Amino acid sequence: MKKLDKKVAAPVAVVAPSHGEITYGTRASVATLVHATERLTFRRPRDILPGKIETARLALRAPMRGDVPALVALADNKNIAARLSRLPSPYTRADGIAFIEIFAQRADERPYAITTHAGEFLGVVGFSYAMGQHPELGYWLGEPHWGKGLMSEAVRGLLEAAFATGLYPAVRARVLTTNAASINVLEKAGFKKVGKAEMDRFGTNRGKPILNFRLEQPR
Repeated sequence: MKKLDKKVAAPVAVVAPSHGEITYGTRASVATLVHATERLTFRRPRDILPGKIETARLALRAPMRGDVPALVALADNKNIAARLSRLPSPYTRADGIAFIEIFAQRADERPYAITTHAGEFLGVVGFSYAMGQHPELGYWLGEPHWGKGLMSEAVRGLLEAAFATGLYPAVRARVLTTNAASINVLEKAGFKKVGKAEMDRFGTNRGKPILNFRLEQPR
């Protein structure tokens, strides 16, 4: 989780502002308030999700330090990185630790480790949160486990848990137009195409065409 800088900023405004102006100190206070509001906005739908979700073959739970060896072994794969917007490649042990100890703790992220009931780590599924937008679904599965319907099962389990909270009126997703397997996962889960765009995140896939999907909460 990000830590707020506890250093006390020196006052910089020495002249009273004219009407309509905002001092640097005031701007900082407003920014801090906005940041805190965003965190609270994300926290409620994020934290209301169950700590563990079980399906017929899988268990979804919080990533933990013991996942690092399997996480790195599966994520360090160009075939996976080529399909995602923000997976480092090559994927190192340092990346795995950062994912567990920093990324997974952020207020605007809620990743789940996808595991078997016996505890084998298979991949990751989860939500990202942004102000003014519906939560975004993201996922990846280790290549040795492709073609078994496991990703669809994990996605379905997470979506059912999210919709059961009543705080997820809709979920969105983005996928490269060339990623037929991921498109299939979304369509099997009930997502509908709502538009086209270009990947706007930094990485090897920046600027490539994507499809936007959306799924409304079942009534």
